[in-house]
Amino acid sequence: MKKIITACMLCIYIQVYSQNTIQLLDQETEHPIAFAHFLYQNQKGNTNANGKFTINFIEGEKLYLSHINYGKISLTDSELKAVLQSGKLYMNKTYISLLPTTVIARKRTAKESETMQINSSDKLSHDAGEFLSQSGLIGGIRKSGSYGFDPVMRGFKYDQLNIVMDNGMSATAACPNRMDPPISQIPLNMVDRVEIMKGPHSLRYGNSFGGSIHFKSSTNGFIDKASAFGRATGSYEGNGEIFRTEALAGAKGKFYNFGVFGAYSKGSDYEDGNGDKVASGFNRRNIGIATNFKLSNSQNIQVSANSNYAEDVDFPALNMDLREDDTKMISLGHKITFKNSALASISTSANASFVDHEMDNLTKNLNPRKVNAITKAETKNYAFRSEAAFQFKESSLFAGADYKKEEADGTRSREMLMGPMAGKTVYDNIWQDSKIEKIGIFGEYHFAVNETYFIASTRLEQNSAESKDKAENFTSINPNDPSDEFDFSFSIGASKDLSENLRMGIWFGRAERSGSLTERFINHIPVDVDPYERVGNPDLDPEINYQIDYNINWNTKYFSLNINLFNSWLRDYISSEIRPNLTPLMATAPGVKQFVNINKAVMRGFEISFNQSITNNLYHRLNLAYTYGKNKMINQPLPEIPPLDIRYSLGAHLCKQKFTPELMVRYAAKQDQIAENYGETETPDFTVLDFKASYLFSDHFQIIGGIRNLFDEAYYEHLSRSVKSSNQAIYAPGRSFYLTLSLNL
Repeated sequence: MKKIITACMLCIYIQVYSQNTIQLLDQETEHPIAFAHFLYQNQKGNTNANGKFTINFIEGEKLYLSHINYGKISLTDSELKAVLQSGKLYMNKTYISLLPTTVIARKRTAKESETMQINSSDKLSHDAGEFLSQSGLIGGIRKSGSYGFDPVMRGFKYDQLNIVMDNGMSATAACPNRMDPPISQIPLNMVDRVEIMKGPHSLRYGNSFGGSIHFKSSTNGFIDKASAFGRATGSYEGNGEIFRTEALAGAKGKFYNFGVFGAYSKGSDYEDGNGDKVASGFNRRNIGIATNFKLSNSQNIQVSANSNYAEDVDFPALNMDLREDDTKMISLGHKITFKNSALASISTSANASFVDHEMDNLTKNLNPRKVNAITKAETKNYAFRSEAAFQFKESSLFAGADYKKEEADGTRSREMLMGPMAGKTVYDNIWQDSKIEKIGIFGEYHFAVNETYFIASTRLEQNSAESKDKAENFTSINPNDPSDEFDFSFSIGASKDLSENLRMGIWFGRAERSGSLTERFINHIPVDVDPYERVGNPDLDPEINYQIDYNINWNTKYFSLNINLFNSWLRDYISSEIRPNLTPLMATAPGVKQFVNINKAVMRGFEISFNQSITNNLYHRLNLAYTYGKNKMINQPLPEIPPLDIRYSLGAHLCKQKFTPELMVRYAAKQDQIAENYGETETPDFTVLDFKASYLFSDHFQIIGGIRNLFDEAYYEHLSRSVKSSNQAIYAPGRSFYLTLSLNL
């Protein structure tokens, strides 16, 4: 009897698995993946326009799949059986990983391979620049202890980096000293993952001169049965009395998905490792909405808006503190997909941001107090983008056009309290109502030749700049205005799988960038490392970056090793030099510098990351990053280059993966490669030890706690500016205990 039952079960098994159809779908959009190659023993072919293919099941055989935009995957016998039961297989786009790219944060998914994530404590971060500093790849220029960190990647900074959210949304700093850098306006609680694209190789979303940092919000999916969702997270950190909270509430159904986000953070002065107080008070809040409406099976429209507000933020390295910063950001997007056509989709978006910024020195402890200074400034940023995606049998193409306009205006008032002008108020036109308009066309082509994957990218951009309210002291220095330039950028790269575990890639790019609003139009404001006032230069030539990147990735089930090497040859690099014939407006400034082009400069360096599962429960990670930069004209290092940074983590997944303790060590080497003509000084090395642990009580509730700077080390970063009153660098916080509670519904 048992033999008969076994034979019947085997017959059913063969009937179920003998010939089966599988549909290949995009993990995020659930759209069919056409023209994917499959190989199953001697069965091979391509998926059809609906992403479907049929195979005859063979016991013990592996299924191999590959696609130009999704890379290669293989399914074991047991994995294939599970897929055959549902009839669907999901793949994630991987062309981004073919570029020299690091994804430092990713939403947790059901797949074991998707291990990187933005966790609850990350979403609480009130400053996305501080969040990025967890990666050794990114440094941060610090003018405050707790706010407005400006990212530096491989020595590239400010407008040399393209910082966007969701394919085009961004803001323009209104503060000349960048108290409000664009990255500070990113609402991190609305973000799913961050893609850091190194070098001038990704040109679809703007001029990526030195690299691109792309924040992407959560995918808004749909479900047949309407339901609500939400989360709430709160934390407290002892050193600095920092309180943070964020929350989300929303609903989704068959044709809609919307969420309302909110966050509030505040903190006060903290103690450094020496026990000294560092002025770092801040108050920050934001609220936003994100909606997605399904117009049809092929069309959807997305709308998002957020409001960021900051007040009473201490900036000990600057002459003023932030009094009020009010920012609004709006985005509207539409996407239509096509079936049975080479034209796969058309995506169109419009974005706008408005920044109102006020700063003053009224609460600064000045003795003697010679002047009361107040600066009010505003910026506006408008952008439009449309892109068509084409999917051919052996290749894919992205092509489109975009437009971006930046405007800045503002006035500084100086009430004289001492000297012959006591009682008088002087007004300085700092931005001169300046604007920059960019009109660009771009394309990115993905193709394969004999199992070697290629990506070719290009961008042509017209850049027009002018000031509509010229200051007399500025026009006497710069009579030529406006300026109109064409910037041409391109990149070509190849990536090849040398084996199932080893991949190698090499990339060459040329990027051209015109001067920013600051570099062209700033009017007698100290905006750099040294206290010299800076004056813009509308006659600047575009700076050019010729860069080569080499990367090799070795991945197995238990470990991964990634090595990235780069070399950058810079022409007409934008810097500044002293103008001895110019007189500063402020008596505290030693002189005036004007932005100029440097004929030749170089940057080179490497990044190495290693991750290993030592056992089923124990893991460790190692990351190294180093950059060397040199001004070839004066044979001196370039300014604000981070030193060698080494980070090591050792952790474990215990109690059925619910309890995760982790120990983290960071070593930053001494930085003696300094630009003395920029007022830089050497920075000593330091070692910091942190500890954190998380416990997942259920799928809905998690607790995270830890100790930062366990041994209360007194240290400061090389990119930290100096406190004005003491000319001493801003020291990092000393030992600090923190606790985070997260509820996810």
